Amino acid sequence: RLYLSPEIPTDLLMRGGKEGLDRLTIAAGIGTGAPMTQNRAFLADAGHALEFQLDAFVGEYLPLTPPVGSALHWVAAYVDNAFLSDPSRVIEKMRHTDVFVDRMQRDYPFCLQKAQEVRGRVTIEVPEGAEVILPIAGTEPLQELTITTETQPPASAYLGKWAFSQFRLTGTTEITPASDAVYAVGTPIRLGHSPARRKLVLNILIDGLAWNIARTHFPDALPNIARFFARGTIFDQHFSTSECTYPSLPVIETGRYPIHTQVFNERDSHEIPLDIKTLSECMTDLGYYAAAPMGAADCIYSGTMRGYDQLNTTAWKLPSAECVDRTIMQLEAFDETDQFLHLHVTDVHPWNAKGLKFHPAVETHLPLSERLFDTDEHIASVRLPKLKIYQEQFWRSLRRADRNLAQLLTYIEEHYAEEEYLVSVYSDHGNSIFSAPVNGVMDVIAENSTRATWMMRGAGVPEGRIVNELTSTADLYPTLGALCGFPVAEDIDGNLPTVFGGKERDAVYSMSMFPGQTYKLAVRTHDHTLRLETQEKVDEDGTVDFADARVGIYPRAHELEENYALDSAELRAFFYPRARS
Repeated sequence: RLYLSPEIPTDLLMRGGKEGLDRLTIAAGIGTGAPMTQNRAFLADAGHALEFQLDAFVGEYLPLTPPVGSALHWVAAYVDNAFLSDPSRVIEKMRHTDVFVDRMQRDYPFCLQKAQEVRGRVTIEVPEGAEVILPIAGTEPLQELTITTETQPPASAYLGKWAFSQFRLTGTTEITPASDAVYAVGTPIRLGHSPARRKLVLNILIDGLAWNIARTHFPDALPNIARFFARGTIFDQHFSTSECTYPSLPVIETGRYPIHTQVFNERDSHEIPLDIKTLSECMTDLGYYAAAPMGAADCIYSGTMRGYDQLNTTAWKLPSAECVDRTIMQLEAFDETDQFLHLHVTDVHPWNAKGLKFHPAVETHLPLSERLFDTDEHIASVRLPKLKIYQEQFWRSLRRADRNLAQLLTYIEEHYAEEEYLVSVYSDHGNSIFSAPVNGVMDVIAENSTRATWMMRGAGVPEGRIVNELTSTADLYPTLGALCGFPVAEDIDGNLPTVFGGKERDAVYSMSMFPGQTYKLAVRTHDHTLRLETQEKVDEDGTVDFADARVGIYPRAHELEENYALDSAELRAFFYPRARS
């Protein structure tokens, strides 16, 4: 966290140039919402005074540190079946306004593509016998390029401003611009399959899908997902490490708990160290084309998503219907490559209801006694109360997501052999809307809030299994390592489940380390749970005083119920060392 105190010397700011100011923007901003920023740093007037404004990184590099040998992400608008430069015109008019940064950003899509900015003539070397797809974006409307190959006479291509277009190259190609304007040339995507890879490895994150609740109506509430994964493996005792997406997604993508990624404070925007290999980096190293047809903006600034060649991101609204359409287009466009895809949908994620539009069937079927409610608009989603309207929204949205995802799952079955794909559906956390408060306070690491979803199907996955062993959101990383063949570091927190040849966990861990609130920990076995909560609140840097922390051990079904508290030397000997570690 950068507090800008004392003030940064003007000469240092000027020496840093644009890159320095952009890095300062990230450091002074919040860790979510990329490529938007609430604090774009710039030097104003002749005195070069440091000021900040609302903005977005667009038509430029996202100022993060890429893996060695990788290009930076270049930020464009996402354009589908529309005029290429129209979104850039909207952004130019609105980019410094609160309407854009605070409101339109909720569903405004961006495209982050690994690319290099160039001027003038460029030659793209394509080895003999190879073919590549080349993404190119312009910085001017109808920016003209002349493309020439040994077999293709000179012909014009017209780019959109801040929008990528794809070009198939079958040999070495010369690109000559009509002007001196900058344009962005993406990392070439080499076509071809390998028997060492699957044609498709697909990860689908259904944000906020509480398995503790959904399993009580499974398969009725998720008939299409249930049908698909009946031929795979379902993990019935799966737990998230955190109660919200910001700390939880990096766990999934690195196999490391928040205490090791240090991604937990949204007001901090540090990058995960490069010696921690992310899932997308590992899959890229294997030769996969890694992309996210629909992804969240939560964890980009932290470096969690740095290995993806392309990221289509939105800060808030990630509907499954559009996600499925984008993904099928992606599968069709890049069917000649081996693809690793990440999807993130938010249909079932509960939001504070003040000002929210509910599913039409929720509004038309609830009586006024349940349709009308009084709630504080400042209550965070992880602490939403147990209201009928929230619960009905959850069930309707769950069926909607299942109905939409059915199209994608059917497409996979029809276009890929079982041994050619690996599909995972999982959630990053649960929710609170089916929970009662404990002593007047919502328990954010209760089972409803942390018992998550995880299902797999495809090559290497046992068929027709419902697994009862304890698993964590950190375990997807080593599982994909075992199934896909990338090396997994020995110091990760993730564990390979026994169903894939690993060793069963004896406990799972869920923690809440939110600055300004008490630190909370749950260590769960099949039968018991240790619960810990500090008296002091977590500081900005994650430190907290554990003196006088409240600690209790309970049966799993009666967490925090003092009448059920247990105490024995045997339980303490098991739980205390695990909690300390």
